[in-house]
Amino acid sequence: MIANLESIPSLKWQYFGDENGVSTTFPSTLKQDCNVYDPRYRPWYVVASTPLPKNIVVVLDTSSSMKAKHGNETVLDLAKLAAKTVLGTLSPSDKVAFISFAAEVEIPLGKSYASHCFSDHLADAVPSNIAYLNSHIDEREAYGSTFYTDALEKAFMFLKNSENGGTRDKVILFLTDGIPTDSKQMVMNTIQQRNEELNNGVMIITYGLGAAAQKEGREILTSMANQDGTLYGVPPRGQVRKGQYIEIQNPDELRTKMALYYALFFDSRTKHSPKVSVPYLDAWGLGLITTVSLPIVINGQLKGVVGLDLTMIDLLEDVLYLQKGELSYAFIIDDRGRAVLHPLLPSPLDVFEDPILINITDIERGADFEQVYTSMTKGSAGTKDLTAVRTFSKGEWSLEGRVTKTFSATYYWKPIEVIGYSLCLVLTKDFKQIDLASLVSSGDDFLYHRLDLIERNSDLCRYYNTSSLRSGRSTVKFAAEAFTDPSRYLDTEETAGRVRHYTKFMNDRIGFVPNPGFKSDIRNNVIATRQAEKYWPSFHRLDSGIQHWIPWRYIGTYNGVFRRIPGGMNHKLYSPSMRPWFKKAVGNPAKLTFSTPYLDAFGAGYVITLSQTIYEGRSSGVHAETDRIAAVMGADFTLDYAYHLLARHGICNSDSTDETLEKSDIRCFVMDNSGFIVIHADFRKPDSSCDNNSSHFSHKNVENVHITGKFGFRRICFRLLKV
Repeated sequence: MIANLESIPSLKWQYFGDENGVSTTFPSTLKQDCNVYDPRYRPWYVVASTPLPKNIVVVLDTSSSMKAKHGNETVLDLAKLAAKTVLGTLSPSDKVAFISFAAEVEIPLGKSYASHCFSDHLADAVPSNIAYLNSHIDEREAYGSTFYTDALEKAFMFLKNSENGGTRDKVILFLTDGIPTDSKQMVMNTIQQRNEELNNGVMIITYGLGAAAQKEGREILTSMANQDGTLYGVPPRGQVRKGQYIEIQNPDELRTKMALYYALFFDSRTKHSPKVSVPYLDAWGLGLITTVSLPIVINGQLKGVVGLDLTMIDLLEDVLYLQKGELSYAFIIDDRGRAVLHPLLPSPLDVFEDPILINITDIERGADFEQVYTSMTKGSAGTKDLTAVRTFSKGEWSLEGRVTKTFSATYYWKPIEVIGYSLCLVLTKDFKQIDLASLVSSGDDFLYHRLDLIERNSDLCRYYNTSSLRSGRSTVKFAAEAFTDPSRYLDTEETAGRVRHYTKFMNDRIGFVPNPGFKSDIRNNVIATRQAEKYWPSFHRLDSGIQHWIPWRYIGTYNGVFRRIPGGMNHKLYSPSMRPWFKKAVGNPAKLTFSTPYLDAFGAGYVITLSQTIYEGRSSGVHAETDRIAAVMGADFTLDYAYHLLARHGICNSDSTDETLEKSDIRCFVMDNSGFIVIHADFRKPDSSCDNNSSHFSHKNVENVHITGKFGFRRICFRLLKV
């Protein structure tokens, strides 16, 4: 394991789980759930040992006898834990249903928009569905008698309704502590008839405890598992897939024995290959990760499973940080067509919960995309010219809407060997890299934002809640996409030595200093953005007073260069192209765009951002909205200053504190094209809360306004919230 980590530094966790439940993890870590953790219950272990997807119905007895106490818990409590452990072994490739039964059968009602996913069809075993089923299980209570037949009818109904022609293991896990109240012959007839409808492909595993572990219960549950009702006048017909009856004498063993159901599906003749899990949220804060696992089989016996974890950032960094212009993009799907990575999905850097897995056809909706989809899911490669549609946010997705752009593109797709994914590049036909002419450093173009790693001098001071430079000089921050190896940048702690290397390379005038890992165009962008300081006022020194009105000015490029004045430190994950001010400018090209008010992270209070796109240079200096965007420039204004500018307008100064202005009785506010108020007198109050969720036009107590041209005229006064 040590050698693996030395050769592949991007490995996160490596582990081995054996057949007895013993787990070895590297690097070592303290597990808070050590007393209940068992590697055999984990999806990576189950998928590696039984790679075929499974259709599972869990059937749980909730009759009155399940109220019996065992220690401090009831038998039903232990059965619920066992059922939830079974659900925890499933991967998103599996499908599942849950049934509880007593005198009546109970099934989850499901969500109103997709109730059939739980009430009459198997649900995909994705995290959101498993969480819903777990909550349903927790709500079950013990009551009534024990009728087997209706529960079995419902279980087979789930399996039949979910038949899709694929090769999948089908199993019913049936747990009870009592003998059936209904006819045993009826029970066996139901199994025989319903399984014949499914080509006798269903295996039944029965678990008996209490009375069901005595002679009469043992007989019926064994007959059900063997699908042989001879004892009850229902002899077998045809070849069936025999299951197993598992007797539970000690209820404490229920979880262990029920959760190892999949052992019956292990086939020593199977040629095993590494299995890659669907991305999930790492419990230790690493973001989205995936597990690669492989079973260890000796002399036909499963001895355990070895696994390792990789973050999705490490695995897919070349795609995640693809830079081929504004419109070009890439996406990745798994072998079932589910989107693993796509610009419309949250970035692996920004995910804080298990992802919702959706099919790529729900995102790529072009009329001719079906051919691409079919080829990708078959593991083939190809190219095809299509009309693509790219959707961009105008700032914040949930608040400010979107804009779409249609363009001619070429789709290039190819399978990613070993891990079972397929990659597709969507490139604009007229794509041409923006190449700045080779620029020569002045020798003083670059100062890195890590002021804490730079030798201290008298210019260093405190600016709001961060360190800055009294001279007001700009600093540069690089996003991960600026590096040839983004993951290495994110995983490696920056040192004073590394910062010195960055500085020497960026300020090198003769090309002597070796590149410390930047992409080829980064140095030119650093030199070019320094020119912005010519247009930023020279009085932006921290002793000039301007910082009380305009705390920050900055410029960000698509390839990850971020220059800010006055200089200061930024978070390592900061990327300008991912910020709302950048997206809003790109979504409204050639226009000055205002953000809604937000609380500045560095202590400047509530501010608004004014931003605008910067285009690729033209000799004429005249641009059109269709030109290629090279960067976005922005500036932050304090709300007080923003309203001061508005109040200087002759008719909008009723709330102005400027005594030189003649007062009027007119109040003004500025609203953006999404209906959010950007500038308003109320925002200047010290106790004002003006975040995005409370500053929409409809949330302010303003008069009914009729907009005519550029002016609004009051009609009738009323509160919009009461309309």
